[in-house]
Amino acid sequence: MAENVGFGKSQRRMADRNAIVLAISSAEERKLRRLATYFRFLRIDLPLAHDADSRVGALYDLRPDTGVGNLRVTYVIDEEGLVRDFHHNELSVSSHWRWALRTLRAAR
Repeated sequence: MAENVGFGKSQRRMADRNAIVLAISSAEERKLRRLATYFRFLRIDLPLAHDADSRVGALYDLRPDTGVGNLRVTYVIDEEGLVRDFHHNELSVSSHWRWALRTLRAAR
């Protein structure tokens, strides 16, 4: 949850760098509904997409069942749709949005 809060709070800084943040999860639909309710409660404007059949994850070589829960991977994708860099960290969830901002800053 902290990762989502961090991305939600950093949306303005992301927008200043012409970036869009989209959360994609293959978690079961019931969990995603609870998460969406949580986002609304905290006034976090973070679009959340459901990857029910893990097709999107498969495009990025993500394996949904790792034994440690959902994979936490953040990608920076450029205007042409190319993946420029990625960050994977299961333990430090706040590292994702901090990494994304650093990566976007460096790309300028």
